[in-house]
Amino acid sequence: MLPEEKEQLEKLKRARVKEDLPKDLAIAIQTFLKQAAIVGEYELDSMPSEYMENLLKTFARYPEYCETMYEMYDVLKDADLIE
Repeated sequence: MLPEEKEQLEKLKRARVKEDLPKDLAIAIQTFLKQAAIVGEYELDSMPSEYMENLLKTFARYPEYCETMYEMYDVLKDADLIE
């Protein structure tokens, strides 16, 4: 793992969700981020699709948090964790 990748992984591990989010949404986001960190740390090819499915289903219940989903996408894209 390159030093830049290690630094991005550490940022991901330290990421926290906003406190004003609904509890189930906060849990889904935090769980997804933890799994993304595990995928990066162990250099796995992918994460089980259930994590993304749960995240998207939970976001779908809260359309008012669409902006949060885009912010999360930008963070993961900037860290080269998604294309």
